[in-house]
Amino acid sequence: MDKKYRIMLVGCGVISIEWLDVLATRTDCEISALVDVFPQAAQTRKEQYNLNSEIYTDFDTALAEVKPDIVIILVNAPMHCELALKSLAAGCHVFSEKPMCMSREEGAMLLEAASKTDRVFNIMQNRRYLPGIRGLRHAVQSGALGKIWMVCCEIYVNADLSGRRNELAFPMLQDQAIHSFDSARFILGTDAKTVYCHSYNPEGSHYNGDGSGACIFEMEDGTVLVYNAVMDTNVMKTAWHSQWRIIGTKGTAIWNGFDDAPEAQFVGSDERVRLPMPESWDGIPWFAGAINEMLTALKEGRESENVCTYNYGSVAMTFSAIESATTGLRVDVK
Repeated sequence: MDKKYRIMLVGCGVISIEWLDVLATRTDCEISALVDVFPQAAQTRKEQYNLNSEIYTDFDTALAEVKPDIVIILVNAPMHCELALKSLAAGCHVFSEKPMCMSREEGAMLLEAASKTDRVFNIMQNRRYLPGIRGLRHAVQSGALGKIWMVCCEIYVNADLSGRRNELAFPMLQDQAIHSFDSARFILGTDAKTVYCHSYNPEGSHYNGDGSGACIFEMEDGTVLVYNAVMDTNVMKTAWHSQWRIIGTKGTAIWNGFDDAPEAQFVGSDERVRLPMPESWDGIPWFAGAINEMLTALKEGRESENVCTYNYGSVAMTFSAIESATTGLRVDVK
């Protein structure tokens, strides 16, 4: 019989729906506690999913009394580090929403804490579980496109301007870029080496900080990654997953961010073809795919694709891009 994990879910806002849609249907999970400073938010989720969960407004009290196997952290990003450190110290596995941390210093503390325990610390990266991203990764990793020398991902959206986004100095980099950065690393199977970033706030923008910008990354395998983002447009918008172009010596692949399968055109052919999905992928998409992979990896005693040590490579791209935008210099990614 599968082990049933006692779960303490912290933060009952909108994002908790994505998690509970999956967790509440699993036989290997028991939502033992819901924690939120607004008890009515927790009560709403308890009733919505017919849960037999205790409700707490204080994290420390809940952690001490519930003694969960897994703490799921869904609160505002500035609290992620503190709650993850407390949970790891208490002997709990941690599954957290992104970002992993708000600074390099926090990242170092979290990586050190995770290394000193046999507990698992995973960060949700749900876009890895999109058919388009899986198709692009398979095309690259299989060698179908040859040696990759250029990747371009672009996002043009009208982001929600309420709440914390409009308090950020670099909302384009601090809020949205992590998704495309992580997808690019996952597709290419390599890390970023250097970055030059120019961020800006165009005339008519509703942001206080820089809601637009472009980054040029040199990846460790020599690939050039170009990221272009405009977070404040209503005209000819892209998908939130970005639109992608990957150029290799044998062909080019594109994905519009909407369709399930990317397309490719190979050198010497005028025909576009749909790219296949990898046979090794179970096909479970989005949050369900990420959560299933985290729990499966935990049971099998292996690292998840969402493990914090891997995820920090994506967070580091954000921190380094902000450093470049601030200094005007090309900087090492660290």
